[in-house]
Formats: sequence, structure tokens, C-alpha cells
Amino acid sequence: MNTRHVQQFSKLLLFYILLQPFLDIITGWQVRLLPHFGLTAGVLVRAVMLLAVLLFIMQAAKAQRNWIDRNIGYYLMGLLLLAVLNLGINKFSKPVFSLFTEAAGTFKSMYYLIILVGFYYAFRNLSARQIKRLVPAIVYWAQCCVSVSMILAHWTQTAFKTYPQGKLGESGWFNAGNELGAILAITFPIVTLYAIKQTQKYGYFWYWLGVFLMVIAIIMVGTKSCFYGMIIGIFFVLVNQFCFYWWHHRQQQRSFSRRYFYVNLVMIVLMLGGILGMYPHAPVKLNSTIQMEIIKDNQKNQKEILKEKKAHRKLSHYEKFLVKNQELNNPLVAKLLSGRTNYFRTIKAQYHRANWGQKLFGLGYGGNYRHKPLTIEMDWVDFFFQFGVIGFVITMTPLVGIIVYLLYRFFKGINTAFIWDNLLYFVAFGLGIFMSIISGHVLNAPGVSTYLGLVAAYLLNYVAHTKNYDFNDHF
Repeated sequence: MNTRHVQQFSKLLLFYILLQPFLDIITGWQVRLLPHFGLTAGVLVRAVMLLAVLLFIMQAAKAQRNWIDRNIGYYLMGLLLLAVLNLGINKFSKPVFSLFTEAAGTFKSMYYLIILVGFYYAFRNLSARQIKRLVPAIVYWAQCCVSVSMILAHWTQTAFKTYPQGKLGESGWFNAGNELGAILAITFPIVTLYAIKQTQKYGYFWYWLGVFLMVIAIIMVGTKSCFYGMIIGIFFVLVNQFCFYWWHHRQQQRSFSRRYFYVNLVMIVLMLGGILGMYPHAPVKLNSTIQMEIIKDNQKNQKEILKEKKAHRKLSHYEKFLVKNQELNNPLVAKLLSGRTNYFRTIKAQYHRANWGQKLFGLGYGGNYRHKPLTIEMDWVDFFFQFGVIGFVITMTPLVGIIVYLLYRFFKGINTAFIWDNLLYFVAFGLGIFMSIISGHVLNAPGVSTYLGLVAAYLLNYVAHTKNYDFNDHF
């Protein structure tokens, strides 16, 4: 792979984003029609792409421009060694061991690291103008595909349910509603920013149609993290707009169009009005009501069990769940975590009983289960139990370093054009990290981590060029 091939693959990796919605739709139908066929199209294509990205990284790193180039090979070897040790130890330690399940779990969890580094090198081999033009446009059109497919699924009454029972919401033709919600929440600020810029620079206000379709899709999904992530995104969209107006007003830029600025404000107001109008009937509102009723019933039953002191007899599974459920002491925590502390308690007990090999290199995917894998759905905690103390350090140190570095550069340059212009990219990255901690389905979901890796690599690339950054060129 020569320099020309490296540049070509860099562009191909960006257009790989456009393939994501179609991979997920095919996977969704495959899971529904062939539920016992474990190897999905999404896993297969992403595995092949991951191998190609690894080859691309090794070739791109030959430039030896910085310490990352000199050490990335050693890190990738460390990941491979961790995967081998994790599989080997759990082969002889887990009550139930499935090589396919363990390998697939390891692949999904390590995918975010490889794809992030891949995007980092892709951006290093593309010009700033190419990146500015391609990244937001590709994300915009990818999410238009997601939104349109969800609406078509609803109209044709072929949409899948977000939740298997009880709660409301549709995930279109996508298999996992939580993962779909995470994708929509992370990309919403970028899609909105693209519509704003197309309107401000060229007067193409019809790009707001993609944003409105995305709002409908987010409301349809019905997950809390997705909906409230959208609300946070809208808040920062307004902040971004007023910073944009203040900057050009201060610089007295003649090219600045007040008319299109007001068009954008009108679109934002219309979007907010539509959200407020739909919220009372939205799945997320009805789901919140259902969840609060369940929490109140559980609190009432828990008090009755404790009051009657039924601990002396054999409790049913539900009664044991209520007695041990500490989330019920705080309804807000119970609503936010949705029972995740109970899963944490189970996996934690398995970890304490595990041998030293598993404590250092992990329990593997789903813990030491006997019937079916159990995950907490809080990515950072799942990573700790899956890969152990040493594995957690290896897999999470790069992400922690990126978070610290971007936070440092954000607050150091908070009054610079770079931060104002890329504020919504920071918001998208922050939403992804927050969701990975609280609700999961981000770092260990390749469909989601692809977008998070794209945003992280985009920010890292532009941080390196802040001294030569031209705010007016970007707008």
C-alpha cells in the first residue's frame, strides 16, 4: 500500500459511514428472519473492514511523524495478546464457554479502538478542506437514510419494537433500539450544524428537512437517552448560533447574512415548537409514566415485604429482587439506571468468586453465566468485568487520554474561533461518552462506536491545526 493507496483508503473509510445504515437494516431483518443464525451481515462486513483498517494503520504509521506512529504497532500487539489471554483463561474458567460468543464480544468491544485510530490516520492523509466538506455531509446523508427508513417502516407497519414488551417505541428496521438511539443522539448536533451552515453560506434552507426528519425518528425510538440527548443538542445549537452571531458582529463581516441567520433561528424555534407539541404523546413521555408507575409499585411491595419480615421464609425471585434493589430508595436513580445496579451486583459477585487470571484479564463476555450472558449495559463497567484490571487499563487508557486532552484544549481555548466553530462536535463527543457511562450500547456496539470514533478523530485532527484555524473559512 503506497502513499496514493493510503489516501484512497482514507476517503473510502469516510464513505464507509454511508454504509452503516444499510448494514444495520440488513442485520435487523436477518435477526428477525434467521434468529438462530449467529453470524450477521453487520458483524461479517465490519470484521473484514476492521482487518483492512488494521493494514491501513500499519502502512500509514510508517511515516513516523510522532510518538503515536512509533508506538501504535506495540499497542495493537498488546490488544491481540489481551484478546488471546482473555479467551484462553476463560476457556478453562467459565462454567459455560462459547468460542463464537466470546470472540464476537471481544471483537465488538475492541472495535471502537481500531476504528478510532483508523479515522485518525485517515484525517491525517486528507486535506483540511476535504475533511470540512466530507465529514458533516456524509453524517448528514447517513442519518437521512436512517430517518427515512424509520418513517417508511412505520407507514408500512413493518417497524420493529424498541422494547420487547411493556414500553412503547419503534426502531424502524434496526435490530437494537438502544444502539439506534445512541447513534441518533451523537449525530444530531452534527446534522443540525450542517443544515445551519448550508443555510448561512448558500441559503439552502431545505437542508433543515433532514433535521426535522431526524427529530421525528428520535421521538419514534422512545428511549430516554436519545430524546434528552437531542434536547441537550438543541441547547448547544442555540449557544453556537449566538456565538456565531456575536463573532461576525464583532468582526463586522460584510459576508455575514443576517437574513439567513434569522432563517436558522426560525427553523430552530419551529423545531422546538414541534417537539413540545409532540412530547405529551411521544413514546418517551408515555414510557416515563409507565416506568414511574412500576417504580412506585415496586417501592410499595418492597415496604410490605420488609414490614412483614418475610425474610425467614423462602422468598420468590421477584421478592428477592425487591429486597436487594437499592435503586428504589431514590426514584430518580431508579429511573436513570433502570435496574442496572442489580445486574452490577450479580456480575460483581461473580468477579469476587473468580480466579486471579479472570480478575486480571476479565470474565469474558457476559460474565461467568450458566444460562445466558449478562451485561450491565454501562460500557465502562462492562469493560472492567469483561477484560479485568489489566485489560481495562489497556482498552480504556487511550479513550481516557483523549477525553482529558480534549477537555484541556476546550477550556484552554474556550474563547477561540476553533471552539465556537466546533462546539457541536465537542457536544456530540460528550454525549457519546456520557451515554457510554450511563446507558451503554456505545463503546461495545460497532454501529455506534463508528460514529464516536469519527467525531473523536475529527476533533483530534483539528486540535493539531488550531493555530492556523480560519473561522470565516469554515462558515
